[in-house]
Amino acid sequence: MKQNWKRLIACLFSLLLAAVAFTGCGNQSSQDDSSLKGKKLTIGIGTYAPFSYQDQDGKQIGYDVDLLDALSKKLEFTYDLKVMEYDPMLISIQNKEIDMAAGQISITDERKQKIGFSDPYYYAGLHAAVKKDSSINSMDDLHGKKIAVEKGTAAHIYVTKNYSDSDIIVFPQQSAAYLEVEKGAADATLYDIPNVLYYLQTHADSTLRIAGEEVQKVPCGLAFPKDSKYISQINQALKELKDDGTIDKIQEKWLSTKSS
Repeated sequence: MKQNWKRLIACLFSLLLAAVAFTGCGNQSSQDDSSLKGKKLTIGIGTYAPFSYQDQDGKQIGYDVDLLDALSKKLEFTYDLKVMEYDPMLISIQNKEIDMAAGQISITDERKQKIGFSDPYYYAGLHAAVKKDSSINSMDDLHGKKIAVEKGTAAHIYVTKNYSDSDIIVFPQQSAAYLEVEKGAADATLYDIPNVLYYLQTHADSTLRIAGEEVQKVPCGLAFPKDSKYISQINQALKELKDDGTIDKIQEKWLSTKSS
């Protein structure tokens, strides 16, 4: 009888050890699954110079591309970049069709209800661009005018809320909005100041100028599906890249300024 009890206890002890080992392996697997290390992500990116655009050889370059490269090296993940228009890209993030989105995406309360965001890595204000001979010299002068904007952007949201008495013309890309003002079909376009400056610097024959004061400085971040397990890792990496000067170097390269 004693011998049987000893065998029974030994068997139970073995089963207990096996259960503990199995549980430990399960936890480790779960932890590994939440880590970005070794993962291959699909990252959507909008076209928005100088943050993301194609060079003459068709290669995607810009501030956000360099930032993604720095993040991938630090966190040891790889990624495929998918160039997309902003509205479809944000819908894809919401539907979990892509893992992350970049391209200086504005963080708004409305968007935060549907998708997740990293901590801000840049703050962008809006500026108006008008014809050089335009009588528009302040943001108040935009009331009652034709304003061209890119669909779904912070500028689109801003003019919709603040210029209900104006004729708002919406385009799928900001390049078309600039052209609309260049040819005199719109009185102004509103967009983030880095892109307005980039446009004027790279179009020597442009007939446009900046008008009025900078408005609505908006935080920008990387976008994720609402419940993404990667956000905290990206936030930690962004902090480290800020602390070690990497983000300052990227900002100086593409914007000729240091981050604040």
